[in-house]
Amino acid sequence: MQTRPPSGGVEGDTVLELDIEGPLFYDKVYGCWLGKNAGGTLGTPLEKTFGEPEPFDVWWYPKLAEGGGGLPNDDLEIQLAWLKALEEVGPHLSARDLARYWLDHVGYNFDEYGLSKTNLRLGLEPPISGHYNNWFKDCMGCPIRSEIWACVAPAAPRVAARYAYQDAICDHAGGESVYGELFNVAVESAAFVVSDRRALVDIGLSYVPDDSKTAAAIRAVLAAHDEGLDWKAARRRVLETTPHYNAQYSPINLGFQVIGLLYGEDFGDGICKTVNCGYDTDSSGAAIGSYLGILAGRSGLPAKWIEPLGDTIATNESWGGVRHLSDGDNPIPANLDELVTRIRRVARTVLSTHGALDADGVVRVSETDLYADDEVRALRDSSPTLVSFPSPDLHVGVDYVDTPAVAPDTTKTIVTTLTNPHPDPIVATCAVTVPTGWEAPAAQEVEVPARGRTELTWRIDIPGRALLHNSNRCFVAVSPRGRPAQPAVPLVLVGAAAIRVSGPYDRNGRSDTELLDTAFPPEQRTGALEEPDSRGGEWRELSAHDNALPLDEVFDGPGVLYVQSFIHAPEAQRVWLAVDANCPVRFWVNDDHVATAERYQPIRPNYGGRADSASSVTLRAGWNELLVKLVRNADAPAAQCHVLISSDDRFRDGQPHLGRTRFPWD
Repeated sequence: MQTRPPSGGVEGDTVLELDIEGPLFYDKVYGCWLGKNAGGTLGTPLEKTFGEPEPFDVWWYPKLAEGGGGLPNDDLEIQLAWLKALEEVGPHLSARDLARYWLDHVGYNFDEYGLSKTNLRLGLEPPISGHYNNWFKDCMGCPIRSEIWACVAPAAPRVAARYAYQDAICDHAGGESVYGELFNVAVESAAFVVSDRRALVDIGLSYVPDDSKTAAAIRAVLAAHDEGLDWKAARRRVLETTPHYNAQYSPINLGFQVIGLLYGEDFGDGICKTVNCGYDTDSSGAAIGSYLGILAGRSGLPAKWIEPLGDTIATNESWGGVRHLSDGDNPIPANLDELVTRIRRVARTVLSTHGALDADGVVRVSETDLYADDEVRALRDSSPTLVSFPSPDLHVGVDYVDTPAVAPDTTKTIVTTLTNPHPDPIVATCAVTVPTGWEAPAAQEVEVPARGRTELTWRIDIPGRALLHNSNRCFVAVSPRGRPAQPAVPLVLVGAAAIRVSGPYDRNGRSDTELLDTAFPPEQRTGALEEPDSRGGEWRELSAHDNALPLDEVFDGPGVLYVQSFIHAPEAQRVWLAVDANCPVRFWVNDDHVATAERYQPIRPNYGGRADSASSVTLRAGWNELLVKLVRNADAPAAQCHVLISSDDRFRDGQPHLGRTRFPWD
């Protein structure tokens, strides 16, 4: 151990060292993945969809794979794809690169995974792909993917955090989940050289905004621990501080991970206390397993917990949960030894690229340098609606301001930023090209100062529904004067779904069941489905900017509301249709009753839907009518309803090719 402060450190700081080529690094990386496997295997059988008030009481694996071994888990599988990305793209890996690996290698569409992949297929890039139309952006999908970044940037949490951020914004931009992944990666990277658990929590908190729910949940655990309360009381504090009914809500699970870290008397006790807290048990269990696995190393993990798992890597590739990981020129590792060996190889490159590795293969870092700096905080706080396109001449940023979705006959504001990294000013002509039939805004000429930036505001007139599609691909063309031509960058506007509403119709003292069974005028067909007068009642046309129906202004009291929309299929196909409402609902497709759910329940709008309000449906080629009936009593919370369409198979792929932006008569 040296005593001199490294560059950027504070005088008097202890210098911490990690030899990337030595046995300690191998031991800790191996321990990381063994621990993750153990915690994930412990928690996988206990995972719930909705949080439960009481903790579990489980102190051994509820289930092991037949013949031994860990259980396949997306927590690990996606990180194997990230290892491939690091090896194949290199250390300058970006969110844009990772988005392509999502599409190539991830088959399942759980929650935010499916919603963000649909955004990618519409043409959106990170971070807007992870921000738009994503009810789950505060959930656990990305905090569970931090270990790969910590292991390739050990003892360098600022470096690890940059990669973790690029990962997180693919499917969680603007959500608490980003903070969860940054906390995890900082703790895990620092754990290679810091063993004090409270210090690790402090380091992790420096990467999280003070006013975030994630910080609040973690601080609730710290306060309970300082007061001498037991782990169950700490759990109650977390739930009181950051309440949420969704088991995958990230801040709660981050708090539970810290409970395992601070209250765990040993490895088994730590992973069990976290998993016994409940909620997203496979994810939180895997994370605390990683924390403790790095601290202990493979050599320090108890045989009792590790021997039943072995060192082979189990995945869901056999049925397509992950895809093309084992084929091609660069298959994923078959076992943990190979995984650690390949991680060591990548770590050399990553650390050298970021100036964190000495010539002798040693990372030397001060305690101060383990904490977040201004650069990390600025990245963390970046806008989730700003998509950046670096270029050798002028970097271009496209800011969607709020949402990429547009409604017909409106004006959409877009802001572009031009950044000039050169020592002289650059004059450029900028233009926005739009789809055929749209009117493009006037081109603008601007001088971008040397090593400066300029913003341009564009107002794009959105045409009527007849010219609006699901994905409307525009481009921003920047032509710098006196410099090589640079490619135009995409600006994708998502067409809002066309819907009509009729009602609300009065309850007149009737029960929810009676209202569901009463045929109000919209249930009476008066003409062909593809005609505007096809149904009785008075109708108002609206636009749904995402999967959520816009009910706030049209269904703010008790009664019955009907919503009509149309789905255009280029050919006949089977789809999975989910209508997730927090109130009683009945819906039909082409006059055929699909499902009725007579209950009040919080929404959780993923592609799978609920058993009572989702079903396989046959769409005919051309236009298909969806009619939704919602019932609400006087005591019910504000009505919420999401409509989601996916493939009728185990994968539940979003179907962005199915048109919903106009009516048949447009």
